[in-house]
Amino acid sequence: MAESVITSDHHRALAVEANNATWALLTTVREARAAGGDHSVTGLVRGAYAAAYHWERATGFVPANEARARYLIGQAWLASGRPDLALDYGDRTLAVCRDAGLADFDLAYAHELRARGLAALGREAEARQAWLAAKAVPIADAEDRAIVEADFADAPV
Repeated sequence: MAESVITSDHHRALAVEANNATWALLTTVREARAAGGDHSVTGLVRGAYAAAYHWERATGFVPANEARARYLIGQAWLASGRPDLALDYGDRTLAVCRDAGLADFDLAYAHELRARGLAALGREAEARQAWLAAKAVPIADAEDRAIVEADFADAPV
């Protein structure tokens, strides 16, 4: 039997699909919780890891893809009730940002994930510091700044 070859373009398409599906599920989970209900998180973490796997092998892979993949994994762990792992991925996302010189949007979200993980762990003073760091990151693009401000409207501390 011939071995299937997946091209880097195909990995990119799979990465986009897994990424978008995971964000959609994450949104559904958050909306259900905000309405006082609950929603299954089955597939959330797996989808985030699948997206990361395919991004790493995708055409045009850059450090921002890695930072965003780690961020999504952290958000999946946070929604799954594992703030310890969310914080770990917040630290990993921050490390990618620092190592690759990523600032702006990606850096702000790395700090935001850390703040949410710390808050969920009851480490409020550290969470406040991480939240202040997230909000202090300058966002150059007006559209990106509006997205960040909307996402950061529900401060965890």
